[in-house]
Amino acid sequence: MLLLLGMFTASALGCLGSDGSPGSGPLAPGGSSPPPPSPAPAPSDSIVAQFVVLVNQHRASLGLGTLTWHAGVAAVAQAHSQDMVDRGFFSHTNPDGESPWDRLAGAGITYSYAGENIAYGYPTASAVLNAWLNSSGHKANIENPNFTHHGVGRVGTYWTHVFIKPASSSAAASTSAPAPTSAPLPAM
Repeated sequence: MLLLLGMFTASALGCLGSDGSPGSGPLAPGGSSPPPPSPAPAPSDSIVAQFVVLVNQHRASLGLGTLTWHAGVAAVAQAHSQDMVDRGFFSHTNPDGESPWDRLAGAGITYSYAGENIAYGYPTASAVLNAWLNSSGHKANIENPNFTHHGVGRVGTYWTHVFIKPASSSAAASTSAPAPTSAPLPAM
């Protein structure tokens, strides 16, 4: 099975293949008009919901604030995962040349800081989180104290995790992530 990872922050883009070969290039952050008021409850995908619990448990164990679920960001992440599946690519930039910044702007989401992790080939929440935590760039996004909100999209084994720090009123389009539960978690 080919397992691939990618990460994207306000200053760099990188993808990591299962052989550990990195790639990067500079990118510029940006923002756009105010977001539409579209709060949503916690993720409807149970595997994504489990990932949210795990990532917030990890951040809390480091003394970091937990990430708040942002419905608009989650929609951007889900659409990117679906697009990668539909058009058969694996990249932060889609075949039309749209970056994560372009996708956030297109959804009307403003931010002062943003990042994106992508992965392919990880069937469970714990598997993708462990992979990202074992890659310095992805781990840096997950553990970045500047990020306060996030959304996750998953289609099959394609994952997109988008992080933001909202620009003032963006936080209005968010809801809290579910509290950690004691449900058994799948093994890697």
